[in-house]
Amino acid sequence: MNIEIANRLVELRRAHGYSQEELAAKLGVSRQAVSKWERSEASPDTDNLIALARLYDISLDGLLLHTPAGGAAAQAAPEPEPETETAPGRDTEAEEVFAAASAWDAAEQAERKARKKVWKKRKERLLWPLTLVLMVALPYLTYRLGLSEAYAVIITMAYLLTGFLLDNWHPGWMLFLTIPLYYSLLFLR
Repeated sequence: MNIEIANRLVELRRAHGYSQEELAAKLGVSRQAVSKWERSEASPDTDNLIALARLYDISLDGLLLHTPAGGAAAQAAPEPEPETETAPGRDTEAEEVFAAASAWDAAEQAERKARKKVWKKRKERLLWPLTLVLMVALPYLTYRLGLSEAYAVIITMAYLLTGFLLDNWHPGWMLFLTIPLYYSLLFLR
């Protein structure tokens, strides 16, 4: 992307009163992507160029080939050929379908993210009590069953099992803190 187009994107964004975050939200991209477009470090893909043109209510030529009226580039640009009567209808329908599909995908992605966030919070709230219960129950059961020599192995198995099945790696590591406590209490008896 050249610097003129990047500057044009900045001008249009500011003229319409959008911040980079607002524009990114409207397009379904990250703020960093918008920033890279405006610094000429990256180019928006075709879908984003079309969305930008629609958002700013200008043609793609107006977005990409912006020149002052009567400029040399405007004169050198070829005049579009007249289209048949059915072509505009098909283009409009295709654009509407594309816009609807894009909106649907964006809504699905947002809903997936929201569900993931809610699940993560619920899971975190359940893993701490589970770990605490294991920290109390495993020493008791191991002692009662007479498996004191294998306590470290049992803790390691419990850690790996809850880690792989429940993704309990973070609070689960606290199980290992019970090993020295268990053996020190065992030898005091």
